[in-house]
Amino acid sequence: MKMNELINNIYSQILKIRSNLAIFYKFLLFIVPFLTIAYYFIFISSILPSNVAAKYSALIIAYFIPPAGKESIIPIMLSDKIGPPISPWITGSTIVILDVISCAIIAYNWWFAEFIINRIGILKRGYRILQKKAEKFRKRRWLTFALLLFMIIPFQGTGGISTTIVSKLLGLSANRTIAIVFAGSTITTSLWILWWLGFLNFL
Repeated sequence: MKMNELINNIYSQILKIRSNLAIFYKFLLFIVPFLTIAYYFIFISSILPSNVAAKYSALIIAYFIPPAGKESIIPIMLSDKIGPPISPWITGSTIVILDVISCAIIAYNWWFAEFIINRIGILKRGYRILQKKAEKFRKRRWLTFALLLFMIIPFQGTGGISTTIVSKLLGLSANRTIAIVFAGSTITTSLWILWWLGFLNFL
């Protein structure tokens, strides 16, 4: 009997540890992207001259406010019309990192978005409608390519955040979603920078 109690206690403790580790893992997935972007922002700001850092900070904030996007933020970063120009390497890496980190925050914490949605009636009904409409597209072979194109096309509402939301509605995994956003953001950002620097003038 004592042996059975001991085994039950051990099993109970293992379950508690697993539960605590799962909670800790979710916490890390939630907090690490925020810490990553904060660290990167502080690092870049610390190596830039004060007047360039002020421009850099303002444009990072503007990037998340519609209708601003790559097509408007990248040229301003690279030009000297509003403050000194920012290095193409810093510009490119910043845009890609902002897209990927934004994607990671949403993709890895989609449960949190659903938690909020399911507690607000109108959002819950709208979410259910969108899920039903997305059902017919979930098993399409070209889904990943279509989302990549959606991410690449430089139109209003086709950035990292909107691509992530569409991807999660279609049932794609977080890792796959991040890969799509990373690839799409890298391609689009590189093209905009190359165009601005004159490498695509032959087109």
